[in-house]
Amino acid sequence: MTKRIRWALAGLGAILALATGAVAAAPPPGKPLGEFFLGPKLARAEVVLVVRGQVHDYRIDRGRVKSAARGSLELRELDGTIQLVPVADDATIELNGRLIAFSGIRRGVVAVTIRDGDAPAERVILSPPARAR
Repeated sequence: MTKRIRWALAGLGAILALATGAVAAAPPPGKPLGEFFLGPKLARAEVVLVVRGQVHDYRIDRGRVKSAARGSLELRELDGTIQLVPVADDATIELNGRLIAFSGIRRGVVAVTIRDGDAPAERVILSPPARAR
C-alpha cells in the first residue's frame, strides 16, 4: 500500500471517528432540542438571540453552589469548572418555582444562572441536589 493511500485511509478513519462521535452526542430523534441541550447534562452554554433587532449573547451556567456571598455565586459546573457568577441586586431567584431572596441560597443546591453578556445574572433557578440512590 502506498504512503498516499495510507494517509487517505487514516484521514478517512479520523473523519469517520469524528462523525460517529458527533452523532453519538446529538439528541435522539424526537427529543426536543431544549430538553437535550438545557437539561441535567448541561455545564454551561452560550446562546445568541436577536430580539427586536438587538443581539443578546446569553451565558447560561449550571452547577452546584459552593458559596453565595456579596451578590455572586460560586458554582462547580458538571465538568469540574469553578465559575464565579455575578448576580444582579434585582435578579429573579426561584427555588422549586417559588421566589426567594438571595440570602436564601444555600450551599449544595443546583443553580442555573442566566446573564446577558458580561452583565450580572438576571435570573437564578435553584433546585435541590439529586439524592444518591
